[in-house]
Amino acid sequence: MTDILDTDLPVVNLHPGELFVAQEPTLIATLLGSCVSVCLFCPRQKTGAMCHGVMPVRPDLTVEDSFRFVETSVRYMVDVLTNGNRPCSNAGLVAKIFGGADVLDVSFGPVADARSIGAMNIKAAREALARYNVSVTVEEVGGVHGCKLFFYTHTGEVLLRRIPRSSVPKVKMNAS
Repeated sequence: MTDILDTDLPVVNLHPGELFVAQEPTLIATLLGSCVSVCLFCPRQKTGAMCHGVMPVRPDLTVEDSFRFVETSVRYMVDVLTNGNRPCSNAGLVAKIFGGADVLDVSFGPVADARSIGAMNIKAAREALARYNVSVTVEEVGGVHGCKLFFYTHTGEVLLRRIPRSSVPKVKMNAS
């Protein structure tokens, strides 16, 4: 698929639970369903970072903190792109949020209170970016279709291709 985009840039394929920070022009690609990608771009430095968050937040301190959690990934990307100098540099960062689709029709809890993992991932991304005072310029989130993303780290441009929903049986899970 990268040959269709006709690029001489290095291409990084991001898998679930991974994160990539580019210090040189790079094309980062990933495939999303209920997971969320946050693309951060620093226009001044022409650098960018992207995560592929699987779960919203670390459930408790006994679980290892890793990039599979949206909140952890956002914190790390902001720190790296601002060199840890959040109060001075965050206003210059630009964020774009993608994914969080309900591709599997899975919900947790009673029907009236059901929240999908996609919705929880979207909420975690918004809250983490707000906590670090990073403005969100684009949100293509939710819905029922997955997507393929292509992020140009040196321009901040993101190309999105929707993936048609397959016929997957509806599943209901009750939390114990």
